[in-house]
Amino acid sequence: MGLTAETLEALRGEPDWLHDRRESAFATYERLPSPSRTDEEWRRTDVSRFNPAEYSRLEHSNGMQLNEPAGLARGVILEPLRDAARKHPELIEPRLFSLLKADRDRFAALHAAFFTGGTFLYVPDGVVIDQPVIGQHFSHSSADTVLPHTLIVAGRGARFNYLDEYVSEDSEEAGYRSGSAEIFVGDGAEVGYVSVQKWGRNAWHFGDVRARLEKDASLRLFNVTLGARFSKTRVEASLQGQGSNAELKAIYLASGEQFFDFHTLQDHQVGNTRSDLLFKGALQDTARTVYAGLIRIEKGAARSDAYQANRNLVLSDHAKATSIPMLEIDNNDVRCTHGATVGPVDPQHLFYLRSRGIPEQTAKRMIVQGFFGDVLERIPFEHARRLIETELEARLG
Repeated sequence: MGLTAETLEALRGEPDWLHDRRESAFATYERLPSPSRTDEEWRRTDVSRFNPAEYSRLEHSNGMQLNEPAGLARGVILEPLRDAARKHPELIEPRLFSLLKADRDRFAALHAAFFTGGTFLYVPDGVVIDQPVIGQHFSHSSADTVLPHTLIVAGRGARFNYLDEYVSEDSEEAGYRSGSAEIFVGDGAEVGYVSVQKWGRNAWHFGDVRARLEKDASLRLFNVTLGARFSKTRVEASLQGQGSNAELKAIYLASGEQFFDFHTLQDHQVGNTRSDLLFKGALQDTARTVYAGLIRIEKGAARSDAYQANRNLVLSDHAKATSIPMLEIDNNDVRCTHGATVGPVDPQHLFYLRSRGIPEQTAKRMIVQGFFGDVLERIPFEHARRLIETELEARLG
């Protein structure tokens, strides 16, 4: 079953408002042209070789598994998103695709029209969940389209951690994939969100994560990109409440012919807000990465603090990293810094380890692990930290 109007009809059984929203997104998809090199966001990213129609079957469940902590408090809702849309429309209808707009581009519209699987998590005011909530999304075969979507709502003063893990059963699997999330962080809430993408090495991945923070809200968001031949990820935080704080971190490890593209936005809409972004990547073989990040300080956002850094460690003469940090500031009473580095392994560090009898490949692995260390230690819960460390060790050999 391809991505056609007939496919939308096969998704019947949902509320009318959701089906209408899917049809609107599909109309947007058909209307919009494919991104091209003339579009600023896509200037360094070539998608001309990607045709979603090649991946003919839409997986309806995408093998989703929810690991629910024991003893969830009354009022917490943790359900597959399509089920929750029927049972809790008052919570979902006003929010679903309100942060991730279907008209952003053709791929965003396609995701909004055909998303399947995915999770809805609602944590009421004042509720604390001690153990992390884990959503695992599996793909089972090549030529499938797997488009999970996560919707998280944190009430006033709520506190919890959430992990989205995107997994292929075959490491060489192809296909069209996404993994997107919308996160609403209420007044004074504290949310940790970690996304780990490890689709098959031949997959095409398009993922968006966008969060909205209210007064005194705190978000620690971590993105880990390891899989897919092509991966485009957008990570965006909108600070709409005084005193809100967003910490945005990422790790990516690209090898072979992988291409990773990252776009980030730290949008300070009001004053007395803070954001801190650090994206770190290592590249080997003939891999390529592109990072473009924007700090935007709105006119009324006095006394905003914003930090942005992108660091790249290039492990091969044939790998290439491009980094473009940007500022857009409409208020003078702010503090902003940004920077980027692209460089090889320090030969003195390598010499020091080799002089102590450590083989070159082992020495490089140790240097990469140390390079990622300050991001790994900031991951907000142990389960995700162990998972990511294990994945990195396996991929570094």
